[in-house]
Amino acid sequence: MRAVPEPPCPPGGVLVRNSFSAISSGTERARVQLSQKSLLGKARERPDLVREVVARARRDGVRTTLQAVQRRLNQDTAVGYSCAGTVIEVGEHARDFLPGDRVACAGATASHAGIVAVPANLCARVPEGVPLESAAITTIAAVALHAIRLAEVDVGSRVAVIGCGLVGQLALRLVRAAGCEAFALDIDPRRIEQARAGGSDHALAIDHGVADQVRARAGTTGVDAVVVTAAAAGNGPLLLAADIARDRAAIVLVGTVPIDFPRAPLYDKELRFRVSRSYGPGRYDGEYEERGLDYPIGYVRWTERRNMDAVLQLQARGQVSFGDLVEVVPVHEAPAAYARLSGKADVPPRGALVLDYGGNGSTDGLAGEPIELAHPALPLDVATRRDGAVETTAAKTGTGRSPVRIGLIGPGGFAGRVLIPALEAAEATLLVVGGGAGPSASAAARNGSFLRVAPDASAVIADPDVDAVVIGTRHVDHSALVIEALAAGKHVFCEKPLALTSDELDAVMGAADAAPGTLLVGFNRRFSPFLREMAAFLCAPGTPMTLTYRVSAGELPEGHWTGDLAQGGGRALGEACHFVDALSFLAGQPVVEVHASGHGSASRPVQAYDNLVVTLRFADRSVASLMYASAGSPRVPKERVEGFCGTRTAMLDNYRALELYRSGRHDRRRSRTQDKGHRQEIAAFLHAARTGEPAMAPAEIANVTLATLSIVESVRTGCPVRLGAADGR
Repeated sequence: MRAVPEPPCPPGGVLVRNSFSAISSGTERARVQLSQKSLLGKARERPDLVREVVARARRDGVRTTLQAVQRRLNQDTAVGYSCAGTVIEVGEHARDFLPGDRVACAGATASHAGIVAVPANLCARVPEGVPLESAAITTIAAVALHAIRLAEVDVGSRVAVIGCGLVGQLALRLVRAAGCEAFALDIDPRRIEQARAGGSDHALAIDHGVADQVRARAGTTGVDAVVVTAAAAGNGPLLLAADIARDRAAIVLVGTVPIDFPRAPLYDKELRFRVSRSYGPGRYDGEYEERGLDYPIGYVRWTERRNMDAVLQLQARGQVSFGDLVEVVPVHEAPAAYARLSGKADVPPRGALVLDYGGNGSTDGLAGEPIELAHPALPLDVATRRDGAVETTAAKTGTGRSPVRIGLIGPGGFAGRVLIPALEAAEATLLVVGGGAGPSASAAARNGSFLRVAPDASAVIADPDVDAVVIGTRHVDHSALVIEALAAGKHVFCEKPLALTSDELDAVMGAADAAPGTLLVGFNRRFSPFLREMAAFLCAPGTPMTLTYRVSAGELPEGHWTGDLAQGGGRALGEACHFVDALSFLAGQPVVEVHASGHGSASRPVQAYDNLVVTLRFADRSVASLMYASAGSPRVPKERVEGFCGTRTAMLDNYRALELYRSGRHDRRRSRTQDKGHRQEIAAFLHAARTGEPAMAPAEIANVTLATLSIVESVRTGCPVRLGAADGR
């Protein structure tokens, strides 16, 4: 386990000081085993990711893809999804909780950490009398309970559970609490004995005659439902389930088993087969989990939170007990616990291994205080003052200039993949990182040569040793962080977009006008050598251009935050701004009119449409067409730009090949690697920070951002949007 910063309290959630967190014997063991495999082993395990890497290599080049893969492999990933502790802070929009409440928590943020930030709909209050160490496995028990609900059993039903690991043991006890007759089946005699001791009516070892034994005990008709919680490489558990099920029974799959059924047993008995998804309705629904919108109880009785409540209430009333399934392990012994889970220890766990963070939730530095990390590659002489601040003396560089000291906010995938390498290449001093998830911040410090980790974004901005702030957070936070950093006198680089509304844009530009620092937005393509050569080739003062930009963007994964209007603003604002800026740079003129139309998923508002055709008109009568498509084949190179001016034509293919046509001459440029200008962009920003000369005029930033906002407005209204010709505002 690593020391990481304390997470901020989410507006719709709570901050919880963990007392216990449960190690999932299935999910986490699989992830740990995958992480320990070689690259070839990982490839064999996840062929879907291999196909994705190959497609990206074809599109973006081998070198760029290899760098992205290596960065991804070096990132830390938080594990764990079931814990219990005490609420220490409540978000402004969260309901039903108060500081001091004991809660059980679920989801990816309910990880193995001293302090966790959890959405309110993924928390359940722990009743008096239920120990927190038992409450720590509530989420895992809710997985079993949801599967039982899918089986639609009732009092007196005969229910078989195939696979008596932790989830299976929990399912058997919940089946008994529901008034059902429980059949436990497993290949491991120890698990069979544990099931029998836990109250199962029948506990049978799986062998060639086990189906006959089940039918003999179930009155020859078979069982009413089968819950398969086993993990197996073959389909044996499903074949056994079909064999012991009665006519028109239900089979529910929870475990990891290949779904390979012969038709005959399903048809002959008209069996119902369902795959259980996690721990109840609401799972993977951002509206429910992240924004706290609950399902009406009259329509959805058992959501994931209500399943968690039910598990806790059953314990409080004494109808189930999980105490003997919990083995508490001090948190500092976590490596040994994982070794036992993976079968590398002599003593296997008897149930759930639960990490203990100390009676008061103390984490011994696992969260809370900033962490000081020295790195030998940092070009600084470092000394700590008595007040805890850091004094730095710039080391000499090849240019004789002092390196710009960087504070990074939001060390996510893009920052690690693109921004940090560009900053390193430009010889910036990576001083402090913060404002992201704990593991990503500590990984950025470890892999990216940062001196230390700050507890939050404001601490990065307030650091007196930071010259320039680089912002790589989710889009919703950009404008507020830019304003805060500018007000603190810092130079600011903000990944696009700068703002999600015109009011935010006005506020940011007002702050930029009044601030001593420079501002640059991550419009990297204007810094690409090929695009710059294209612009110079086409430039003919007084002659308008005709430009086209085609983008094959591809579909976003379902639920991706970029497509979420609240978090990312949609793809028009989140990505199309790049291409508006590139076209504006080629034209050398501000946009004065935008007309856009598009289409997208019927389940999304028009502001989130991601198939767009946009017409831009510039101040000198130049015109441009932007086609942004999420539909289409992923094998098509992502970007193509064409420009026509006078007797000249230029074509740029995915920032890897440039063709220039003029009277009687055709020049072709090719590059072995794709260069979209990220490193040149960062170098330009650092130069601006040193000299005070802006890398991009504020009026251009404002015009491009407002033109992008106008795309959304034009799609919404169906009408052209006119911008001011002077500065775009």
